[in-house]
Amino acid sequence: MNEILLNGINVNELLDKIGQLIESKIGQNNNQPQRQNQSKFISRKEAAKLLQISLPTLNEWTKEGLLNSYQIGTRVLYKPHEVEQSLTQRNFTKFKKGGNHGA
Repeated sequence: MNEILLNGINVNELLDKIGQLIESKIGQNNNQPQRQNQSKFISRKEAAKLLQISLPTLNEWTKEGLLNSYQIGTRVLYKPHEVEQSLTQRNFTKFKKGGNHGA
C-alpha cells in the first residue's frame, strides 16, 4: 500500500486547503455555462417575442442600428444578451414618419 506522509501541516489545515480547492473548482464550473449561453443565438421570431414587437418592427430597428443582427447562412439571428442589453441602454419610442411634426 502506498503511504503519503505530510510533514509540517496538521490535519485541520489540510482539510481547509482541500475545501478551498473544491470551492474554487465549483465556482469555475458555475461560470462556464453562463459563457456558453451568451454565445447562443436566437431567431428573429424569438427576438421579436422577447421585445414584444412585430417582425416588421424588429426589421426596422435592425436597419436603423438599434439592434445588432448576425447573418449565418441565410438566417438572421440575434444574441439574447445583446437584445436585453439594448433595451436597457436605449429609449425606444415610436417613430413618426413623414410630414412636419410639431414645427
